[in-house]
Amino acid sequence: MTKQQLRQHFLIQRNQLTSQELAAHSHAIAEQFFTHFSLNNLHSIHLFLPILSQNEINTWLIIHKIWQVYPHITVVTSKTELTTGIMSSYILTPDTQIVENRWHIPEPMNALPFADADLNMILVPLICFDKQGDRVGYGKGCYDKFLACRSNLIKVGLSLFAPVEIINDAQPFDIKLDFCIMPQTVWQKDKKQ
Repeated sequence: MTKQQLRQHFLIQRNQLTSQELAAHSHAIAEQFFTHFSLNNLHSIHLFLPILSQNEINTWLIIHKIWQVYPHITVVTSKTELTTGIMSSYILTPDTQIVENRWHIPEPMNALPFADADLNMILVPLICFDKQGDRVGYGKGCYDKFLACRSNLIKVGLSLFAPVEIINDAQPFDIKLDFCIMPQTVWQKDKKQ
């Protein structure tokens, strides 16, 4: 299937999840994250803020635990320039004011900028992904542009669904995930699944 076909198919599946199912999946993904990754040597993690009205994975569960258990880690999120799709990074703290942009994406308002070169890991939103590590997002290309300039970043997708076999129209220049966390397991690039 193509990215557009997969996007349509998995958005329907995601929207059919009940609030209880989404909450259970979000908790399971958070548990997989903290079980699978050692965070002691990381200094910064970039996370997306969920659009809960669109049944996105609730990353606030991860954010709050990092703040509580790993205070040495700087939590970073982004704002997107809507005309260009360029993302800029900002430090997220418990005092950061969050507002929705016109795409209903939650963004920080009173936050300090963060140098992208200092990022260690990024948790990437997606609608689905394949066994090669290619992802399907919303199709605006914001994360593709952001990831293209940051090859040393650990790229971790968060997915409600198991990987599809292959995305038929994935391009050679698409940035592949290193890992993808699902409620039941963690997919890893170059590891036999």
